[in-house]
Amino acid sequence: MTDQDTLRSATLTELAALQQRGGLAARAGATCASLLEKLHRPVRIGLFGLPGSGKRRVLHALTGFAMADDPAWSPTLEVTHGPQPTTTAMLADGSRLEAVGLPDTALLAQQPVFMQVTSPDRTLAGRCVLLVSTEACAEDLQAGLTWAAPRVDIALWCTADWSEAERHTWHAAPDSLRNHAILFVTGAAQVGCDPATNGFEARFSSTGQVGAVGFSDLTTYLDQTIKDACLHDIHAAQMFLQRNGAPPVRPVRPSPTETSAPSAADTPAAIVPHPAMRTVAPQRPPEAIDELARLFQAVRTSAGDMMLRLHDGAANDADSLLMQFEQIFEALADRVAGDNALQETWPDLATQVTEAHDLALLLRIEGGAEQLGDAAQLLLQVRHDIQERLAA
Repeated sequence: MTDQDTLRSATLTELAALQQRGGLAARAGATCASLLEKLHRPVRIGLFGLPGSGKRRVLHALTGFAMADDPAWSPTLEVTHGPQPTTTAMLADGSRLEAVGLPDTALLAQQPVFMQVTSPDRTLAGRCVLLVSTEACAEDLQAGLTWAAPRVDIALWCTADWSEAERHTWHAAPDSLRNHAILFVTGAAQVGCDPATNGFEARFSSTGQVGAVGFSDLTTYLDQTIKDACLHDIHAAQMFLQRNGAPPVRPVRPSPTETSAPSAADTPAAIVPHPAMRTVAPQRPPEAIDELARLFQAVRTSAGDMMLRLHDGAANDADSLLMQFEQIFEALADRVAGDNALQETWPDLATQVTEAHDLALLLRIEGGAEQLGDAAQLLLQVRHDIQERLAA
């Protein structure tokens, strides 16, 4: 067990004890339950792309699970970690099939619309992979993206050549998918794509490589992203425990690369068929979304740094830390005020950040350990509010 695993276990124990003791206000009780759920839940990875784009190969690389060869039917599939292989399938008429073992050709021949598979493969520990199967038409792709958005924390778009049609479809995807997204090139063609301008935070390719080597960079990146995401959730839980009177749990330091994906708030239903809906959420300017994502990264990094300082004993110098909090809010306010795309898309954001800066100034003037806790909570609240805008 790693230091982070130990810290996570201790944090879960403290949260459960706090919840069991009772006496929390309604809002704090809901927050406690949410933190418990987030720390227990695996990070959810969604695989998207056109038919034939290599999603099943990526699924195998990430989970060790391989579909039956050349199936006549390729359903949407969710693979999670479990003590033994099991399969639950939903057919088009709403009936369910449950079996011990992985899906075989006979089951696929019945053309299930959705399958849930559990596998004991250790690579699945702490994660869940959802392969979204759609037709090649833009309308069906959009429906699949919209359906999967609340069920995915990290989106991975598989492509052979990153065509213009794919670009158009991806830019119309729900904002929450674009918040933490990766482009993975599986074809032999040279693909020119700037990840940032296309709504991706990273780009990988298996071109010219064979076997597991072609996926090593991707899997390494995902492993680190999931580790960092868990650490951020642990830090949020620690802050909550400190605010509600529980003894602090010593955090571990995050890795230098802050590329985590926050867990989504919605828990996936046990069995959810592919939707028939074809509606697409209103779109926001890509440049505004990109800038908001960068703003979120800045706030998250600042919150993580200040959290470490608080737990490293620097809280004894409350005045110095309160000054740093004020400087963080001042920089955020200036950044929002100086970006027209942000102000036009989210006109209330500048007001909110400015008010937070004013409050941070008052807290610094008042001084003291209690105000330090309020400043930390204020920064976490701003981070949460920005994240909600990204996911809306």
